[in-house]
Amino acid sequence: MRTDATPDLGDLVIVLLASTLAGLRDRLEDDGFSDASVLVAELTDRCDTYLEEVGS
Repeated sequence: MRTDATPDLGDLVIVLLASTLAGLRDRLEDDGFSDASVLVAELTDRCDTYLEEVGS
């Protein structure tokens, strides 16, 4: 766990990853790949949780 609350470059990468995963999740769902969409949704949630923890 991080002890420094200052955002760094790694946090920016996680933000970009979460955004990319959210778009992929939506496209997979639209194309009928619901199982893969659920997996990507879980990864997106993990990224969001990380960012919430860092932000608090």
